[in-house]
Amino acid sequence: MPPNKRIHKKTLELECEWGTCQESFNRMENFCKHAEDHLNVLDVMGEAEDVEAERNCLWRDCGFCSVEGSEELRRHLFFHCYHTKLKQFGEQVLSGQPELGTCSIGFLSCNKIPEIPENFVCLWNECEQPPFENPEWFYRHVEMHSLLIDVPAGDCEFPVRCGWKDCEATTKGRPKLREHLRSHTQEKVVACPGCGGMYANNTKLFDHMIRQKDMEGQRFQCSHCSKRFATERLLRDHMRTHVSHYKCPLCDMTCPSPSALRNHIKFRHSNEKPYTCDCCEYRCKNLIDLRKHLDTHSSEPTFHCDITGCSFTSRTLSTMKLHHKREHEGRFAARYKCHVCDKCFTRGNSLTVHLHKKHQFKWPSGHPRFRYKEHEDGFLRLQLIRYESVELTEQLMRERQNRQVEEDEDLAEEQAMEQESPGMTPVEVQVELRGVLLEEQRAEEPTISTEEAILYNL
Repeated sequence: MPPNKRIHKKTLELECEWGTCQESFNRMENFCKHAEDHLNVLDVMGEAEDVEAERNCLWRDCGFCSVEGSEELRRHLFFHCYHTKLKQFGEQVLSGQPELGTCSIGFLSCNKIPEIPENFVCLWNECEQPPFENPEWFYRHVEMHSLLIDVPAGDCEFPVRCGWKDCEATTKGRPKLREHLRSHTQEKVVACPGCGGMYANNTKLFDHMIRQKDMEGQRFQCSHCSKRFATERLLRDHMRTHVSHYKCPLCDMTCPSPSALRNHIKFRHSNEKPYTCDCCEYRCKNLIDLRKHLDTHSSEPTFHCDITGCSFTSRTLSTMKLHHKREHEGRFAARYKCHVCDKCFTRGNSLTVHLHKKHQFKWPSGHPRFRYKEHEDGFLRLQLIRYESVELTEQLMRERQNRQVEEDEDLAEEQAMEQESPGMTPVEVQVELRGVLLEEQRAEEPTISTEEAILYNL
């Protein structure tokens, strides 16, 4: 039996989009049970026919194919149910804000949902609840923990301690604790009915709609990536995504978020490749790469150009996108421009090779590649600035000072050895520093108090 349901003022209209099914429900319990029935039918068909066929999600405009079996498909389908509810909430919210208009991104992505690699686990201290395959029941269960905390009646400011594993946060009142718990569970509460994007609160959904207004209203521009925004608050929120707060313990790479740091360590410092191909010895680090690889085993091309009169086909989506840009959109132009000699290239990696060989540039320690920024003239040039928090900058400077002390000590030892061995020929050491922190300066307006701009000697 699922945990206690949440109460919302407006009636839900949850429509099933599995295949040709259009049944509608107003309770999540009934909706999820109905979706599970579709999976049960697939299980019966799979036993009598092709097992592989049961792994395809038949939800409208989804196209997901499970490579890990029926459990992954169950998690995926239950997330469709949850996503449908969030889009319903989004439609209700936006109906009261007609001045925001409608989403212009398009409906092709409205049923695209994130990958769910494993069941949802509650990490509340001493909670022994088994992992959930349905996000709806998981989020209700986590909310139940906040409701069971004793809070004096009428005291909205009563300090409440978070019971999540390794979290020491304290919030004012039970509602703030529920909001805080979403930072642990990544729960979203509303979604755009147009494109399907999910958001943590209504304000972020409104921001999503505001961003789509005509460019004439986008008066605030980011000095780092040139993106434009309708309000200064949106610009400030955006600029914080450029600021690195976390440093890799294994190299000098800095990242703006814990998830970015985890991905960096996974792909740069780990040799673990848990995903394997059933057809060959190929192994990879994530499910996306495995799906791309599986396309190479297909005897028939998966993608066909949808332009009338064009017969081009390909096995991968990236190849088809490249074909569209080059043949039908005229976008395959030499837009990557060297800021030193003005030579242009059609691909970013070609400019990278040019900067490396022609101008002897090296990217900053710990960073895997150069990054390019689009300028007002439409050309993409080398990004010379990295934003880092004051605390992280101070940490990096301390580490560099410690390394400099160690290098000075090593140099003193070498000189002492040379003096003791006059017959040895002194070795001339020439060190060329590229991509190191050179100068600290405050970021241009709008100012963010916890940021500093770090310039590179490139």
